[in-house]
Amino acid sequence: MVTSDNSNIEGFVLREFTYKESSKIIEIFTKNMGKISVIAKGVLNKKNTNLSSTQRFVKASYNLYKSGEKFFGIKDASLIKSYSKSNKNFDIIVYKSAICDLLLRTIDFDQKELVYNLLDKTFESFEKASENYLNIFLCFLLKYISFSGFKPNLKECSICGENIKPNYVYFSIEDGGVVCNSCRSRDHQLIYLTKEEYLFMLKLIYTPTDKVEKIDLKIEKKKLLNLITAYVLECLEIRKFSSLEWVIKLVK
Repeated sequence: MVTSDNSNIEGFVLREFTYKESSKIIEIFTKNMGKISVIAKGVLNKKNTNLSSTQRFVKASYNLYKSGEKFFGIKDASLIKSYSKSNKNFDIIVYKSAICDLLLRTIDFDQKELVYNLLDKTFESFEKASENYLNIFLCFLLKYISFSGFKPNLKECSICGENIKPNYVYFSIEDGGVVCNSCRSRDHQLIYLTKEEYLFMLKLIYTPTDKVEKIDLKIEKKKLLNLITAYVLECLEIRKFSSLEWVIKLVK
């Protein structure tokens, strides 16, 4: 039963799967409504013009109607951005899959506009990038976790509060940030960061998303990936999921 009307809803398709013979159910992350579930009836029929707007990772505008308590339906839709270059790149698809799956598990309604803008900049950066895709992915994770209230402390020791000297830095997931050399004897699990690795994390947080591709420091990529993902999962209290495992396998 149609209960209300929602026009010009802009959003990103986080997930899609076939429903019955010719329809889809898609999960869309919107700027104003957060994450919504939409039934795209008959979208798989050859003459249906809305198919391109229901593909995963695209950005589109939708005219919706409310159908039941949990779903919306599509009156019509228009594609805003297909990201045709990045959506054909296997590595970027892996990174995008992990980002979308993370949002499906954790997105908070209160932070939806901030995260929407971050996702918009991230997808645009992937589309324009020619290298260093991992930088863009890790930048998203660190900024997303910061919006969620868990911004890692990277400038002062998380235990004593002293200013950090880049040459002797350790990261503590339990303490939520870096730890100075003087406090490293505490009983917490610490990960040593080289000066370049420390600066890399600092730059990922404070550099605009569309500029992080250019960050080129000598780091151990697998080490930083494991550290940042472990921190994000711990803060959000979720388990590692399959698309994130694919990212870890991708980075050698």
